Amino acid sequence: CLILLDSQQCYVASFSPSGGLQEEVLPDVDYCIALRAYSLCTRRTAHGCRGDLVYHSAVFRIKELFAQHNCSSDGPTSSAKAPSTSKPPVVDVCNYESRVLALGPAAQQKKYGHCGLFGDPHLRTFRDEFQTCRVEGAWPLIHNRYLSVQVTNVPVVEGSSATATNKITVIFKSYHDCTEQKVYQATTEDLPSAFQDGTRSGGKGESLWIVEGSGGLGIRQVKIHARYLGTSIIVRQVGRYLTFAIRMPEDLAEENGGLQLCLHGCPRSEVIKAHVLNRQVASSSNSPFFSFFLYFIIPAIKCLVGT
Repeated sequence: CLILLDSQQCYVASFSPSGGLQEEVLPDVDYCIALRAYSLCTRRTAHGCRGDLVYHSAVFRIKELFAQHNCSSDGPTSSAKAPSTSKPPVVDVCNYESRVLALGPAAQQKKYGHCGLFGDPHLRTFRDEFQTCRVEGAWPLIHNRYLSVQVTNVPVVEGSSATATNKITVIFKSYHDCTEQKVYQATTEDLPSAFQDGTRSGGKGESLWIVEGSGGLGIRQVKIHARYLGTSIIVRQVGRYLTFAIRMPEDLAEENGGLQLCLHGCPRSEVIKAHVLNRQVASSSNSPFFSFFLYFIIPAIKCLVGT
């Protein structure tokens, strides 16, 4: 009978590398599972150890331990732990998509809103409402704790209610360690491919960056990507005027109230009546408004849908 050697080997296999039978519950070990495995391993020596006192002492002590730790003799005998669930992903606070994934399946159903201002001007709100507005002067398109967008509109033709944008200012507000405050400003004289401080990116891990490109038909455009907001902005120069388009998560876009054309649309007093607008267009097919309608409105809508 090799009960002493076998008992030590059984203990090593069931509990830990330390020798001897301990009565204390070992850390990170399911004691009852390990005890059942130890008991099974010991019983395998029964045939050659029936008359051995050490064997019977071991069997008796195992039964005592079952009772002492309130363990059942029935159950799994594998000391291996059940497969653990995958660890939660490391959240990149400067990546909007990463933050959404960490919130679970329900949060992953979040939708994106689109807003655009183009033409004389035509407005598409985050709620997919389309308006034609006067809004001469400086007006806020977006204003929340993440960013602010303001446009300045001037009359297209002297004496006309139709206006077009000649200045766009975008302020990306400081957000954790992702980016410090960055300001982008475009005018009809200058469509820069950098922020006002001369940089083309901000924050760590490409949280915010600018790319210059072409919108087709010889139209210059600048794209601004804010990865930490899941947001993309396109500023275009069409002739003597500017246009604006943004794609932004709805939960961020609708966070704040107040006057925001992209969120609430134009004030009623600023909405242009359709029949008045039609008469102005019909009066001159060579008017700047007609050129906007023909060469920009259709491409801009395609751009908004595509983003």
